[in-house]
Amino acid sequence: MNLKHLEYFITVAQMGSINRAAQALFISQPHLGKIIRDLEQSVGVPLFTRSNHGVTLTPEGIEFQRRAQRVMVELGGIFSHPDAGNLKDVSLSVSMTKYSHIMESFIQTVLQHKDLPAYAHRLQEGDPIDVMEDVYNHRTDVGVLHFGQGQRKNMMALLRERQLAYRPLARMTPHILISKEHPLLLEGEEVTLESLSGYGFVRYEGQFEDFNYELFSQGSQFNLSVNPKMVYIVARASLLHLLANTDFYSIGIQDFTIQQSSYQVVSIPIEDCRGLLEFGYIHPAGVQLNSITREFLTDLKRRLVQ
Repeated sequence: MNLKHLEYFITVAQMGSINRAAQALFISQPHLGKIIRDLEQSVGVPLFTRSNHGVTLTPEGIEFQRRAQRVMVELGGIFSHPDAGNLKDVSLSVSMTKYSHIMESFIQTVLQHKDLPAYAHRLQEGDPIDVMEDVYNHRTDVGVLHFGQGQRKNMMALLRERQLAYRPLARMTPHILISKEHPLLLEGEEVTLESLSGYGFVRYEGQFEDFNYELFSQGSQFNLSVNPKMVYIVARASLLHLLANTDFYSIGIQDFTIQQSSYQVVSIPIEDCRGLLEFGYIHPAGVQLNSITREFLTDLKRRLVQ
């Protein structure tokens, strides 16, 4: 096992597909597949569950991903190139919460500048507090996060403590996320929080996600965090693969570009939903963002408000 293998593992986990990861890493799929199998043999446990739709992390894989990401962050600081500061104006460094709209904007922006002679892009992923810490400790230049309206006051207080500037991007209505092959859709039934009450609910781990799952719809209050059928995950790809292959459901926002085409997962508006999710970005107060970061934020806002 070496650092490159950890990088390959993290890429596969983030993309949920060995094939797509191989394309992103510019290596062959068989070679990447062998590296992942060798890695699993080295650690002594399966890290991924494989299916026709791609791969998802096993419980052991989730823990390995956390440790691998921690190692890469720490070593990135130790082995950073002494001239890396010279690349700051042409590099995109982002910390994000777990929404694929943000990932798609990151991909689109770096591809627009792939022919530059040099760059040092970085993408971190975590909960809102992780994002704040990444920006506060200068691991990334900008952070994109989301929170419920009831959490806004607390979030603004935390940002002020860290002297981080905040700019809103959009306020979004929560949507139900389910497979296109979900029994309710196939039977022509209405998809509501009430009609889904007997199905498994998929949610992210962490106390900072709880506010996403307390919703008011059609005159009733729903606290999805107390669903007796619960599946906890930590990665976006794992959530989408799980929804694609089961009759479970989750809460997100409107469709993003590859949600239906690659995962066969659809977003369904929640009728009379009074809760809103606010998306915004943060950066150190008084610091000017470079042009590539501003381009990324413009693209992201377009995706969120379309």
